Amino acid sequence: MAHHRHTILDHFKVNDWAIDCKRLTATRAQKKVRLEPKAALILQYMAARPGEIISREELFNTFWPNQVVTEDALNRVISTLRKTLNDNSTEPHYIATIRKSGYRLVADVKHIAPPLQHNRTKKIAGVSIVLCSLLLIAILTSSYSFRPKQPIKPLLNGEFKRLTYSTRVKLTPHLSEDATQLTYIESNKKATNTLVLMSVKSNTRAYYNSADTEFSFPVVAPQANSVLAVIKHTNEAKPYAIALIDFDKKAMKRLVELSSESLGLSHHIQSKSIVFTQRQIPFSTHRITLFDPLYSSNKPLSSPPNGFSDRQPIFSPSGQKVAFIRTKAPTEHAIFTVNLDGQETQITEYQSNITSFDWFNNDSLLYSNEQGLYSVTASGDTHKLLTPIPNQQVAFAQVATDVSKLLLSFQSSSSIGQVIDSTVGDKALPVTLSNGSDSEFAISPDATRMAFASTRKGNKALWLRYNNQLHSVKDSNFNDIYDLTWSKNSQQLAASVKRNNQYGVMFYDISTQKLIVYWRNTSPLHVVGWDSNNHIWYSKLQGSNWALTKFDPIKKTIIEHPTKQVYQARFTPNKQYLIYIDAHKQTLWKWDFKNNLKAISVPYNMKLDRNWDIDSYGVYYIGSNGQLNYYNISNEIDKKIVSRIGAFSPKYRPQSRLYGFVGTHEVITQSDFWLSDLASNDQ
Repeated sequence: MAHHRHTILDHFKVNDWAIDCKRLTATRAQKKVRLEPKAALILQYMAARPGEIISREELFNTFWPNQVVTEDALNRVISTLRKTLNDNSTEPHYIATIRKSGYRLVADVKHIAPPLQHNRTKKIAGVSIVLCSLLLIAILTSSYSFRPKQPIKPLLNGEFKRLTYSTRVKLTPHLSEDATQLTYIESNKKATNTLVLMSVKSNTRAYYNSADTEFSFPVVAPQANSVLAVIKHTNEAKPYAIALIDFDKKAMKRLVELSSESLGLSHHIQSKSIVFTQRQIPFSTHRITLFDPLYSSNKPLSSPPNGFSDRQPIFSPSGQKVAFIRTKAPTEHAIFTVNLDGQETQITEYQSNITSFDWFNNDSLLYSNEQGLYSVTASGDTHKLLTPIPNQQVAFAQVATDVSKLLLSFQSSSSIGQVIDSTVGDKALPVTLSNGSDSEFAISPDATRMAFASTRKGNKALWLRYNNQLHSVKDSNFNDIYDLTWSKNSQQLAASVKRNNQYGVMFYDISTQKLIVYWRNTSPLHVVGWDSNNHIWYSKLQGSNWALTKFDPIKKTIIEHPTKQVYQARFTPNKQYLIYIDAHKQTLWKWDFKNNLKAISVPYNMKLDRNWDIDSYGVYYIGSNGQLNYYNISNEIDKKIVSRIGAFSPKYRPQSRLYGFVGTHEVITQSDFWLSDLASNDQ
């Protein structure tokens, strides 16, 4: 990190180049060029210490914290800077390489005033809005088509104020309606998390944590310096509740007792009502629930179909509706609204991922996904507001309606493969190194090859590792690749794939290097694996039921088992049984492919989705906090195998090995918050 005596400049000159880190530009005479985000950050960092040698290790620790990247990552950034500034390494006028040490900025550095701002509304068409800092840059491209008539659409004015500067992971923020206070959760590698309440104006922060309490979904409360949050008291018989946390008194009061965990929380100040989610006992799925303070009672609002689940409820400004996300599969999410009488309306089509959403007014919403930030009306009219730079996404968006402010969080994350060798302990060892996202790892039965999905070249594609050589598979670019599984002879690879809302089963032959996809339709599917006869099994969503299917890739024949409601399944190592969870109660079942079906008793806190695999005796599963657990089916003992928080990501399917385990490790490297004015096209 930079030494405290150095000042980080947003606007400066290096020799005759004027650098604007707010807009990611370098200007000389009449020539203006665009700076790449990481290059601008590193140049800004070096400009704070002209003439000093900055080691490569320091640069890696500062700009790639907690990431496993190759040496070439920094080489490419320095090369890009030199090319942009018309510099060279042999006779440097800007950046000199100090052999075996690092780099030195040899150019003259002068502070310059920022460009003048014009206080008028601008029509923005394809303009990149750049936010530059030590840890986070987002290039925001907005394209507006002004219309004199309804519907009213939100507009970004292009000026952003950074609220936080920290490498710590910051989750589930909430901005008060007057944009004066911000609350969020700081996550760490310990078992607890920390609740933060921040003054937007003064940037001062108050902290609250408890050794036996976990917090989630904080909301700024109307009481002074107070926050509402979902809590879990780990040492109590009824652990879940909605509590009021008073930061002045350092006190916590339970307000609403919950029967299960909640997947969201919203508070309407005028009506004093609260919405959250609760499990539909005996089902594992969630529905939206309203707490009425007048009668101190809970009222279910949403009615998800069997196997579907609702989360992240948010009150409309009027308090007459609640918007939420409905999930029917890990790759299928849509925004719905429900009024206080329980009448539901679907707002968006189902899509692979929705990271956040909020109301813009009583008739339209904003939402974000991997592609950017959008506005959508009740009729489904959608308009794109901004696009983040590659390898970043809008992780959170919230509107402070009283003052027309927009809170955004731009998140950068990367993922790699990690393996546990149980014969030597629980230390996780990396099996890939990448600037992109590697996931869904599957090692062949003969242990000679490893397959995984990766975004190393931009699009998600299938990659193979063999004899320590990596290569991508030709024509394997998809929107999503998951459920990778090897045939017994290690010569065939199967997976679930998604492209343009179509799902299919992919096969790749190692010997012929031929890839084939058998496309089904728009219904999600989950590949199970290969049976002893080299047939592939998968489950497919039909209405609200998941039907089990056996497919012969040689004869192209299909046999369906419609009576088996199989959501996710795994073959036992000897292929004699199928262990599966159903989509309704998510009960664990053991089936011998005949008439013998046995329910398996599992602990209440054992949440299974894609996060599990089996061996001959039990179930490996990754908890929501990233810890690895093992449940022995015979003696019903549940124990932690890896206790480190965040060791593995529960979003991806792992693989158990004879003496080990391989999974996906995900690292969030940037998650700061930004504030902008939000206007509309009727102003």
